[in-house]
Parts: sequence; structure tokens; C-alpha cells
Amino acid sequence: MNGTPSIALVGLGEVGTSFASALLDRGVELKVASRASPRAAASAKRLGIDVDEDVARAASAADVVLLTITGDGLRDVVARIAPVLRERAILADLTAADPPQVIAAADMLGANRARFVDVAIMGAVSLHGIRTPLLASGEMATDFAQTMNALGFSVSAREGSAVGDASSLKLLRSLFAKGLDALVVESMLAAEALGLREELIELLGDFDQRPLRDHIDMYLRTHPPHAGRRLVEMELAEAQLTSLGLKSLTTRATIDRYRHTTDLLRRESAPPPADAAVAVQWLLAAERAAADKNKS
Repeated sequence: MNGTPSIALVGLGEVGTSFASALLDRGVELKVASRASPRAAASAKRLGIDVDEDVARAASAADVVLLTITGDGLRDVVARIAPVLRERAILADLTAADPPQVIAAADMLGANRARFVDVAIMGAVSLHGIRTPLLASGEMATDFAQTMNALGFSVSAREGSAVGDASSLKLLRSLFAKGLDALVVESMLAAEALGLREELIELLGDFDQRPLRDHIDMYLRTHPPHAGRRLVEMELAEAQLTSLGLKSLTTRATIDRYRHTTDLLRRESAPPPADAAVAVQWLLAAERAAADKNKS
């Protein structure tokens, strides 16, 4: 796109408000549409803008349409935008819809399907604003990245990717990050109950000494050979947790994971703990073999 693009932003929640504020600061021609709500009204007043409840009208003249709505409203909004989307416009989905919903929404554009870009938010917008890492996939992902990065965004485009790829990676990231969130909360609750929270945080300082990639590598290659020993240790940890009157939620899930791996080990010969790639491939093959056996 030549020059500064006109942008329509649909959805004035936390993400939409943050992005709208930054775009307005950069002098971008911006149209905002949102369903009526006290939060949207307060955001519009703070930004000094008018909000259109007619999504199609707001999107009809834009070069880029940013969907910052909730995932459950994706297909309804795309249905309203599809008939009026400009021939060379880009429709970027920044919702948290799952891959099948995202693909179905893209299909609603028909002959213009290539204009749909799947965008996954890979960080906290409340902390980073428009510099929050965004991952884009689809035929027009590179064009979207170039256009938005020129406005100060931080978009990475997956070469040769398809709509749904970015959403899949976002859910995988959530599986890790939200699981870690829950684990931190449960362990810190127990530490607080014992008056040892600060001491525990201090003892966890070794995690700061190596990159996250190294920790992931270590866990993958050591999980199969040490699952049995770690199972016993986590059962003791659960006993301590419940003795404090706290629920064993993520701890119970951890125990289930170790017990499941020990069951797999009884059926299959585990690889030596030398290579993370070999270990995770073995685990995946063992999981699938067990699932197939249970079906038969």
C-alpha cells in the first residue's frame, strides 16, 4: 500500500483501545466500530472519537480492517464486512478464535479469501501496546506486516503460511503460558500458607541463569527416564499442599502426567536421555500407539 493506509478498527475493548490510541497518535485516518457498552463508551470518550455501531459502514472505506473483538463474534462480524470489503483491502483477525473458526471466517470472503490475515497476539497488550509481538499467517501476511510495521507495530509474518497457522501457534503458546500461570499460583499459595513465599522465589533464581529454550530442552530429554522418580516426589508435594487445606489442581495434573508417562514406559522402550527431539518424538509416538490401542 502506498502512503499511510486508512484503518478501520472493530472492537473497542482493551486491545482495540490500546491500538486505536497509538494509531490516532500517529495521525492515521481511523474509523472505529464497536457494539454499545459502557466500556466502549468510556474508551471513546477518553480517545475523543466517535464510535460507529455499523461495522460494515466503518469497514467499507478502509485499506486495513482490524478485528479486535472476542472470538465468539468473529463470523457474524465477517459476514457483515465481506460484502463491503474493498478490493485490495486486508481483513486482519486479531481475535482469540480457534483455528477452525478462523478458517471458516476466511472462507466467508469467497473470492477475496486471500485478503484475510490470521493474526495472533503473542504478548500482553496492556504492557507493550502496539509493540506487542503479533504473528501473522495467510497469503497477505507479509503485506500486512509491512503495512503495520511502518506504523510502529511489531508484526512477524510466516512465509508460505496459511490462515489458521497463527491461531494454532497462539493456542500452543497459551497451553504453555496459561499452564505455567496456574502452576505459579498453586505453588505460591502453598508457599504463602507456610510463610515461605519470598524464600521460594529466591530458590527459583536458578531459572534465571539459562534461557527458556535450555529449560525446555532439559525437561523433554529427562522426562521419560525420570518420570517415575518425579511421580513419587509430586505425590509428596501434593500431600503437603492438601495438609494446608489447599486444592490440588495443577499438582494433580502433574501427577497424572508423570503416571501416564510411567505407564507408557512399561509398554515401550524409552530413548536414552540425550536428545530433546528424540524424547518428544518418542513420547508422541507412544501417546498415539496407546490411543490406537484403546480404540481397538
